[in-house]
Amino acid sequence: MNLRQLEGFYLVVKRKNFTRAAEELNVTQPAVTIQVKSLEKSLNLKLIQQVGKRVRLTEAGELLNQYAEKIFDLVSDVDEKMRDFKKLMKGTLQIGTTKHYARYVMPYLLSEFQRRYPRIKAVLDEGNSEDIARSILEMKNELALISEINMGQKIKSNFFSTVEFVLVASSEHRFSQRKSISLRELNDEPVILREKGSALRAAILRKFHEYGIWPSMIIEASSLDFIMGYVKQNKGVSFMIEPDIKEELEKGILKIIPIDEGSITLFTDFIYHNEKSLPPAAEAFLKMVGELRGQIRREFKALSVSQIAPIPH
Repeated sequence: MNLRQLEGFYLVVKRKNFTRAAEELNVTQPAVTIQVKSLEKSLNLKLIQQVGKRVRLTEAGELLNQYAEKIFDLVSDVDEKMRDFKKLMKGTLQIGTTKHYARYVMPYLLSEFQRRYPRIKAVLDEGNSEDIARSILEMKNELALISEINMGQKIKSNFFSTVEFVLVASSEHRFSQRKSISLRELNDEPVILREKGSALRAAILRKFHEYGIWPSMIIEASSLDFIMGYVKQNKGVSFMIEPDIKEELEKGILKIIPIDEGSITLFTDFIYHNEKSLPPAAEAFLKMVGELRGQIRREFKALSVSQIAPIPH
């Protein structure tokens, strides 16, 4: 069944007149007549009887009109919902990030986003950089904020910030009284690293390989609380960002150990699928982040926040 022909029939019945139906469709009256007759021909049924200027439905026409009303009510509802979606009056923001950003940056960004767009549902997924990048490729998330990893050509990235990770030890550790140490002094030292798939873990291991460092033991953990507890007990050292240990630093429980070769810095990016257009909610989120870069820089001093590049359409 041709939807255009059905629409012509529906409006003739609704407006009780071929001429008024033609005006609503912005076509000529003969064109509407042809649409109705073509529909009757395709169904092999008479739908409309015209007595003078009056339009009367046959029994088949009555039945078809009942379904046509339902169909075009749905079309009208879909049009309204799509307008709401485009105007960000409806929709979902599906976004992923790493645990560090889920803890510090995302609450700030998502609360501002929901203040601007209260009818958009935000769903936050968290994991390590590798898992979150895979979620973009599998289209489970539309947008993500992660530390740099090799993501392939199907991932588009927009640079967001650099993050500095510092070496942290217990205040009772032998390094705690030193002004600084060399990375090579981590040889034979227990080091606690994030789990496989973490961009920080990969960066640390590259640094160790570059300087020929072989810690006495590498402990892997995905839990920040476990890593912090292990370091507090003076059972090893780890690399963290300062906001993670702010309270412990103030209480003197943990200490930052400066490294002669410099701290480990990671680049972080907003990423999305290169072959998939971003929905309106995700585009609006990136635009908001670009507008807030100054506030983000002041709010999170551990970050060096870059201007967000415009998203190509």
